Amino acid sequence: MSEAAPSVVAIDIGTHKVSVLIAKVHASDNIQVVGMATARNRGMSKGKIVNLDKVISAIKNAVSEAENMAECRVHSAWVSIPSTDLKSFYAVGRTPIANAEQVISTSEVVRALELAKASHISPDHYLISAVPLGFELDNNQQWVTNPINMAAQSMTGHYQLMMLPISTMQNLDRAMKGANIGVERMVVSNLATAEASLLQDEKDYGVCLVDIGAGTTNIAVYLDGRLALTKTYAIGGEHVTRDIAAVLQTTTDEAERIKILHGCVDLDVVKPDHMINVQGIEGPQTISRIELSEIIIARYEEIFRSIFTDLEQTGAIDGLYHGVVLTGDVCQIEGMISFARRMLGVSAHLGNSPLQVTAEDTQLAALRRAQYATAAGLLMYSQAETPDAIDATDVSHDTNFVSRLKNGWDLLNNKLKSIF
Repeated sequence: MSEAAPSVVAIDIGTHKVSVLIAKVHASDNIQVVGMATARNRGMSKGKIVNLDKVISAIKNAVSEAENMAECRVHSAWVSIPSTDLKSFYAVGRTPIANAEQVISTSEVVRALELAKASHISPDHYLISAVPLGFELDNNQQWVTNPINMAAQSMTGHYQLMMLPISTMQNLDRAMKGANIGVERMVVSNLATAEASLLQDEKDYGVCLVDIGAGTTNIAVYLDGRLALTKTYAIGGEHVTRDIAAVLQTTTDEAERIKILHGCVDLDVVKPDHMINVQGIEGPQTISRIELSEIIIARYEEIFRSIFTDLEQTGAIDGLYHGVVLTGDVCQIEGMISFARRMLGVSAHLGNSPLQVTAEDTQLAALRRAQYATAAGLLMYSQAETPDAIDATDVSHDTNFVSRLKNGWDLLNNKLKSIF
């Protein structure tokens, strides 16, 4: 690889695949991918490592293929963290400004974060990220984003904290070491995918990212430009495949094939006379596409009912002025946009392609596939001047907090204020 521009490597470790992007960084908004690859990952289930050797093998295979395309060797990378065991919650830390000038310094900002963390950290979990939502000075209704050098008698930091079990981090670290690749930084997959798939306007006006993968479904809600809610559900596309295999008495490979070729979640677009040939365990059979769609829809309805319940209970559903953005391989199924609109009652569209991440014309179509969205987000994350997260995640959310975000952060919620 030419040394004219610095390079960065992104590795996304997913339930069914490992995706790798190698890029040259010409500018923060001009990242050119020169190597890309995916490899089947047979060492994970529902977002968790169940066979370390197979995960290591998948990483090595994907990296080797990407290296050959880029004509370079990978020594370290930005890595996505599978978020199956993610714990995410809202926390605050309030501290007085004790210096004589009563001017906020870095010490007070760090102190506020430490106080916010104190009541939530558990010995078997690791704080991987603390997303600063804003800082409240002297109970002022208007929060500020950077309080350094501002005058106040007290300051309250508001954060979205994310923790993972220490064992999850250790196993991921072992996988990277086993592949002989150093870790530049680990980023929660939800945040990396959101970086690549959401526009800033969408984050500012209220949006929910819905990322449906093979083993998990992740959501990330942004209100007024700030992360307000994250959650992971241990259900995804592989459950749909298993449903098809069980009902039609076929193999999982055959179920996956017909799901990709003929799957649909909008019965209005399925022709009643559309028949499908299926290779069953006991021999060939013919089914209607409507029957296949009904099997698929049942599982998708379960996923979206769970999402709607959480959005409604937190109050976030009323602040999604830009609706939901759908990403992940599973969201590419026919009828998904109209299905999401019906289930959630808000507008919906597929994820945006990150224009900052480009490739040669012959590789651009492959780069724009959903399987590379998280890795592309990692590349963008690596160049962010002010990353969303600070390195240091049962989900507990405060409905009043989300409502305050939804209303533009200007009106002080009396009940929330009384907590402080």
